[in-house]
Amino acid sequence: MAGLAAATKLAEAGEHVTVFDARNRPGGRVWSETLDTPQGRYVIERGAEFVLDGYTSMRRLLSHFGLSLVDTGMSYYVREPGDMAGITCDDIIRTGRKALELTSSNGLQGTAEELLAALPDEPELVDALRARIEISTAVSASEVTAKSLQHIASFEPKPSWRVAGGNQRLPDAMAAALGSAVRYGETVRAVENISDGGVLVTTDTDTSVFDAVVVALPLAVIRDPQVNLPSTEARSAALKHVLQGHAAKLHLPLETPPPTSAVMSVEGRYWTWTATDDSGVVAPVLNAFMGSPSAISRANLTQNPSEWVLKARALRTDLDIARNASALTTVWSEDQLAGGAYAAHAPGATAAGTALLEKPVGDVFWAGEYSEPEFVGLMEGAIRSGERAAERVMQRLETTSRDSDSERTKA
Repeated sequence: MAGLAAATKLAEAGEHVTVFDARNRPGGRVWSETLDTPQGRYVIERGAEFVLDGYTSMRRLLSHFGLSLVDTGMSYYVREPGDMAGITCDDIIRTGRKALELTSSNGLQGTAEELLAALPDEPELVDALRARIEISTAVSASEVTAKSLQHIASFEPKPSWRVAGGNQRLPDAMAAALGSAVRYGETVRAVENISDGGVLVTTDTDTSVFDAVVVALPLAVIRDPQVNLPSTEARSAALKHVLQGHAAKLHLPLETPPPTSAVMSVEGRYWTWTATDDSGVVAPVLNAFMGSPSAISRANLTQNPSEWVLKARALRTDLDIARNASALTTVWSEDQLAGGAYAAHAPGATAAGTALLEKPVGDVFWAGEYSEPEFVGLMEGAIRSGERAAERVMQRLETTSRDSDSERTKA
């Protein structure tokens, strides 16, 4: 999404762009597919799912391409614990708000785990809040910054949306508008600044020279030593405060349409939901999202994903899950072109440090959800970051053109 956002903005400004995508589809970790159920076929999101408050850039692009949003009828922010007797969502809300109050004097310093350790509540309730943090950030509470509470501790029942027909429709529309400028199945191996200006891009099949390049790769790929990318000491230092999240999703068909719902497993570090789709009815699909490397390891997803299916059935006995359900599991850590899910910030992450992540290195510019200070890890963050990169490229090209005109005038 970050790369498509950058390319879209540059193309609309009249620049000639080329997009290299190692996949055979646009969107990266935005990925809609369909699931067969006894009630028919329904769109599911194997990747990024919810459109939330503040997604102004994404809404603008949706409007531009004639796409609309559908209210899911449930709230991303409100999840009832389904495996902890005596603890309710309201209890977690109170504890979350108490945690935020405790940190008001120290500016949310340290890790989320350090914050949890200071809470006076009973261990079971604190663990429920810990589960909420680890699920939503997709990393351990002992690693993620306590500032993550500002995002995930918004327990107000705010609405949640999806793109009507699937979130995939937005990257599809952006790629279609770019046409042949998008080159699929092209894995970039190296991006190198040229001493006298411009950038050399090497893929598995070709080498090309560009005036400027926007690197819009997932965090895990950026860190892959097999991908040759330029950097600086300052950028490398700033990257140390960005965490690679790990997440998995599960989709199970239901025999009959259920009511909307959102139920969390504290022990399993995952949550489940049922939601309204663009037909106006609740889709007969149970969706589930598991966050943090330790949860994925405990669930044995890479070896036996059917274990998660059994646990989801036990958690959601209120739903009529199809007996011979063909479950669809997506483990983003196993996706070689992503290396994980979305990013999160570690303690020490600052606005200045985050800005360094997007500072150009020569004629190489950077974009990605991992570099967004406010909407880190989200579709909105990817789009905003990509559009910022495009603006910087245009400023660089304008300056280069102006300098060239000046040199010709002198000559």
